[in-house]
Amino acid sequence: MRRSLLQDSKHVDDDKPERVENKIIDVYERHIDTVYRICFSMTGNRQDAEDIAQTVFITLMESKQRFMSAEHEKAWLIVTAKNKCIDLHRKWWKKKVVQFDSSEMEWFGANTIQHSEIEDTLRKLPSTHRLLLYLHYYEGYKLKEIATMLNINLNTVKTKMRSAKKRLRLEIGDDFHG
Repeated sequence: MRRSLLQDSKHVDDDKPERVENKIIDVYERHIDTVYRICFSMTGNRQDAEDIAQTVFITLMESKQRFMSAEHEKAWLIVTAKNKCIDLHRKWWKKKVVQFDSSEMEWFGANTIQHSEIEDTLRKLPSTHRLLLYLHYYEGYKLKEIATMLNINLNTVKTKMRSAKKRLRLEIGDDFHG
């Protein structure tokens, strides 16, 4: 298992500001694509996804969070991104339909059908369903890992995945096998 650059240490206070900054830059470069894709899948547009991804890393810097492993680091960033997206949707000025910017993201497993068909269908799904599909199919997490990461009951994750895949199948047709 890889170690996080921002790992627990008894000598945290000994880190020079330049070293901490370099570590955060390394974490940013390693995880920005994942954080952005999660934000994009939940918000449906590039501008909000960029803003939230930036906010996630600002939160990381302000929290001075330390991680036990690279997986813990990635999981923390994913959960923080999800929570920031939910916070954005709660704001009163976001209570409207958001256009999904299909040119910005290439979706998983679309060899046999058009990307635009998948994107149109995914746009109709709730953001939590899009997040679960993204984490499972694109990031490769197992359902149990997703449940642990998002602090959701495993059976709830299974039910939501089943529901999301069923809606995709109905919209796309029999050619889609999930």
